[in-house]
Amino acid sequence: MKTIEIMVRSARDIVLGLLAYVIVLVGSGSFLLQHPMGALPSALILISPVIPVAFVLRSIVQLLRHSDELEQRIQLLAVSFSFASTIVLGYTYELIQPFTGVPLSSAFILPLMVVLWLVGLFYFKRRYQ
Repeated sequence: MKTIEIMVRSARDIVLGLLAYVIVLVGSGSFLLQHPMGALPSALILISPVIPVAFVLRSIVQLLRHSDELEQRIQLLAVSFSFASTIVLGYTYELIQPFTGVPLSSAFILPLMVVLWLVGLFYFKRRYQ
């Protein structure tokens, strides 16, 4: 299969997987609010968003495996930027949260990391042009 086809398919699978993550995350929480259950069934329903995340991870690894060395370097820099930025933003939020009183769920960490990864990807791709 051609590299461009793999890239397009992987990007599509990543977007669909993230969309499925959000849908399953909201759906599982809403379902449990309407239908309370015991601890084990509730836990299984609450961890169900991990399934779409596994497909996202598989797509990302497939995309990176079929990339050249420059693209792999750009991806490494973008992921590193995303990781470090998420830590800084999370820590900063934890420091100001008592003053704002606005609680934030840890479920937003993955979407934040993906957005920051895309920002880093855009920046480092432009830098290496």
